[in-house]
Amino acid sequence: MFAVWDDVLALLYTFLWPMTRISACLIATPIFSSMSVNTRLRVSLAMVLTILIYPLHDWPIVDVLSGAGLVLFLEQVVIGVMMGLILQIVFAAVSAAGEFISLSMGLGFAMMVDPNSGVQTPVISQFLVVLATLVFVSIGGHLILLELLLDSFRLWPIGEPQLEMAMVWDLLQWSALLFTGAAMIALPAMVVLLLANSAMGVVSRAAPSLNVFAVGFPLTLLMGIGVLIVLLPSFMGNVQSLWFEAFQQIRLLLGVA
Repeated sequence: MFAVWDDVLALLYTFLWPMTRISACLIATPIFSSMSVNTRLRVSLAMVLTILIYPLHDWPIVDVLSGAGLVLFLEQVVIGVMMGLILQIVFAAVSAAGEFISLSMGLGFAMMVDPNSGVQTPVISQFLVVLATLVFVSIGGHLILLELLLDSFRLWPIGEPQLEMAMVWDLLQWSALLFTGAAMIALPAMVVLLLANSAMGVVSRAAPSLNVFAVGFPLTLLMGIGVLIVLLPSFMGNVQSLWFEAFQQIRLLLGVA
């Protein structure tokens, strides 16, 4: 009886470690972490992935309630969250670019609740985030992520210390993409809208009796929509390059050149 109980505990302990890393990654990863994704679906996916990978590796038997077990648990959570945050930064950059464009178009007041984060964001940000999600799925980003996640158990075996401060520093440096990526996406539209606003300023000086707000706002709005339509192929290409850079950053984090 006690031998059976010991076997059950050993199975539970070894099953917990890959489950922890996979669950942490899914919680922090775009699409999977969305509030629109049912929690039971997310847990079920984590369990299925754990069951599939469980026979492929040897897992350490460590008591969860011990000090070593707590350290190992936190290590798996940090590894999974770091992999997910790298991809979240791309979504944050796209959302920031949408906010910049919205302010330039005069649509900063047009807000909607983001189903991914549950906070209010401009409508243009919502539109760009949806496009970024479609690009992510079209390049097979979800499959690449799952492949990297499962490879992480081979490259970073559970039970061997892997985390270093240099990795945290690399992640902080990668977070600079939040600003550079947003600028790369939004800069063309912002330049065109800036020229349009400057032209309206010149017109208002030449014709003081003209109601600039009545003419300028619709004109800026129409120009902004036109610029978004024209720059849509460029936006898709920029977002795709950001996704590939994010996956490359995860590979570098795992030690894969």
